[in-house]
Parts: sequence; structure tokens; C-alpha cells
Amino acid sequence: MSSTNDQQPVPRWQPLVDLHCHVDGAARPGTLLELARGAGIALPADTVEELLPHVQVSPGCRSLREFLLTFETFYPVLSVPGAMERVAHELVEDAAADGVVHLEARFCPALQAGESQDAAAVMKHVLAGLESGGRATGISWGAIVCCYRPLSLDVNAELIDLAIAHADRGVVAVDLAGPEDLPGAPFADSIRRAGEAGLGVTIHAGEAAGPESVREALDVLGATRIGHGVALAEDDELRRRVAGDGVVLECCLTSNLQTGAVPSLAEHPFERFRAEGLAVTLNTDDPAVCGVQLSGELALAAKQWDYDDEQLASLGHAAVDAAFIEPERARELHALFAPDA
Repeated sequence: MSSTNDQQPVPRWQPLVDLHCHVDGAARPGTLLELARGAGIALPADTVEELLPHVQVSPGCRSLREFLLTFETFYPVLSVPGAMERVAHELVEDAAADGVVHLEARFCPALQAGESQDAAAVMKHVLAGLESGGRATGISWGAIVCCYRPLSLDVNAELIDLAIAHADRGVVAVDLAGPEDLPGAPFADSIRRAGEAGLGVTIHAGEAAGPESVREALDVLGATRIGHGVALAEDDELRRRVAGDGVVLECCLTSNLQTGAVPSLAEHPFERFRAEGLAVTLNTDDPAVCGVQLSGELALAAKQWDYDDEQLASLGHAAVDAAFIEPERARELHALFAPDA
């Protein structure tokens, strides 16, 4: 997999925790080709090298529209029954190979549902893939079920039902994704049910919309984690509140640059947030589409803000503290951050 930003791996003693990673954005180009051939689906190229520019954003991508168009190229392939199981399994393999010790992978089962399979079948496939990947690699994982703003209230309510029903099979939280200009308030009752059932709540906000979207995620949807949240840089009062309440930001440096959420890495508010005491974590978002690995994202941050090993480890500890995991597993992960572990 090529990279868009000259990433170098962090020291190998540094374990990695990825809390914001989309399954559909992690599909290997070679896997997409194989699945497409088997299903008779036409893709714009017949080799991995020729397909890559169509399924991975260009190094100069600075547009959310261009970013999302990349998904349209291969999305029909993911609706093939069983495709998401393979993609999920390979996501765990790729993450583990990069040094990830805990992965929280999110997906919206309704987006791969259609005539050949329903959302429940997609859920089954993804959980099976994550489980087999975890078994093969030994890393821990959790699944986050995404509601999607453009879908109907009924469909999203069904997704919450699925998430709750699979809480004993790896689902740890729910999310609300999709265009942030669409209000999240209509989904509040469904998301509240998930929280009452013991699932975590993380909400995409402050990426393509302003700080008001973060405020809605907190006040209306009950989020304890925010996906992206870069728009908090525009609201000092809300930022102080987020810091004081310990709300976690799932930051994704390269993705934010590629979608135009920030004009440059130098202007990304990540270090400002960290210095002001906000709970910040580094994540991949869509590793295959973005052309990144988590080790590279930490290396990028280390180079941009001159982080030393201790500061990088503190980011890892913050991710463990924010993970939707049992206390015993959290203790195990924290213990991995000694350089001689």
C-alpha cells in the first residue's frame, strides 16, 4: 500500500490502538479485484497498480467530494455476500502487522444491504471477519455500528436494534456518520436506547460542520467520544467544556487533510488540543483509501510537533483509556507501553 505523506514507522516497542477505523475504507485493492471478478462486477482497471489511483485518494486530495467519490468506485463490490467478512478479517490482519494491539472497527450494515443480503447478514459477516482476524493475530477488537444520517429513522432504529442484539458478540458502541449538515437530533431516541443498553456512543462531528455539530453530539446524542472534532478550534468555551468533561477526540490527521477539514498539517489543531488538556487520540479513519497506517500517523505527528517517545506513549495511554473495553483488558494494554515490554 502506498502512502500519501512519507510516513515512517514509530519505534517498534510502541503498541498501537486504533479507535476510529472504517471497515469499508480498509479494503485491499487486490481483494477488491478478486471479489469483483468473482461477482462479474466491472472495475476501472484489471491490476492492483492500475486500480490503486481509483480506490485510493491522490496525494494532493484536499476535497471531501473527491474523497467520497473514491468509495463510489468500489462500493458495489462490498455488497457481494461475504465480501465484508473478508475485508474485516484482512483489516485486522493489516492492523496487527502494523503493531496495533487493539482495534475498534466501525461500519454501517445498511450500506451493503440489498437484494442479495440484508443488514443482519452484513452484521454477521463483519463480526465473523473481525473475530477470525482477532483469533489469527491475537489482538483485541470491538465493533462500532454506524447509523447513517441520510437513511430513514426506521432503518437507523433497526441498526440500533442489531447493535444491541449483538452486544455479546463484539459490538461495543454505536456511531452516527454521514453529512453533518443533516441534523442528528432525529436519531436521539435510538442512540439513547443503545446507551441505556450499555453500548458506548461516539459521534462524527466537527469535521465537515462547525462546533455546533459537536455541541449537538454532546447535548442531544450523549456522545463520550467525538469522531474528528477539528471544528472545536473555533469555539474556546466548548473546547474548555470538552476538556473538563473528558470527552475524547478521535483525530485522523491525514484524512482531515485529504477531505479539506484542515488546510494543512501545520494548521491541524491536534497539538493545540493536546496542549490544552483535551483527550486526543490518533487514528487511521480509512486506511486503504487514505493510504496510511497507524504507525505512520504517529510518525507524522512526531515529525510535525517534535514528539518524543514519552509523548507518543502518552497518546497510546489516552487511546487505551478511551477504548470501549473491559478494565482488565485496559490494564493489559497499559502494561505494554514500557519500552522493554
